[in-house]
Amino acid sequence: MKKIIVIFVLAFSIIVIFSSTNGGSQKYNSTYCEQTFKLFFLTKGYKTFWIGENLSGECQTSTLLNISIFDSNATLAKTSMKNYNSWNEIKILSDAFDTYEAPITNNLSVSDPLFDSTLAKSFSSYVLEGGDNAIKWNAINGENGMVLPIVENFEFDLLFYYNAGLYINYKISVVQYYPDADIAIVFTEQPVRTIGMDTMHGFLIFKVKSI
Repeated sequence: MKKIIVIFVLAFSIIVIFSSTNGGSQKYNSTYCEQTFKLFFLTKGYKTFWIGENLSGECQTSTLLNISIFDSNATLAKTSMKNYNSWNEIKILSDAFDTYEAPITNNLSVSDPLFDSTLAKSFSSYVLEGGDNAIKWNAINGENGMVLPIVENFEFDLLFYYNAGLYINYKISVVQYYPDADIAIVFTEQPVRTIGMDTMHGFLIFKVKSI
């Protein structure tokens, strides 16, 4: 299995090199923007996640992500922060809101998805045809272009996925579960990068039911 994953990553790297060296193909600039996420809190009422996203490398930007959860869907609002990685004011706001208690971390039987060679090939073809990042891929394919994690003893219904993430053959970095809200958020790490060598990490939000 590890050998297959390595081959997929190497194949994508070859595509990147070919695209940047072929005189007749489109030129891309490498920005090496690395994503990191910070989960601050989940408010009650309209259940709203407050999450910070930092983009390092040449991007050097920070964005506040507010994801409001409804019965069967979710909405996203983005706010650009004035200063990079400056979150103290957001952390202080948690005292002003009625929030759920700190989530239980990694207390669910959630595992990395099985390797999907079909979607891996489809994404490689998408890149060869001029595709760049996961945002356009997700816009084209939606949930058909992703593989959900393996879950035991619970029923997970997908409510939201962050569209900058590529949800094929990823690794789960952390699972955080809010039992009082029946909500879980799964942060993912994607080894494959964009043409510009930016990361395509992300997160998935699920409605949780016991089986």
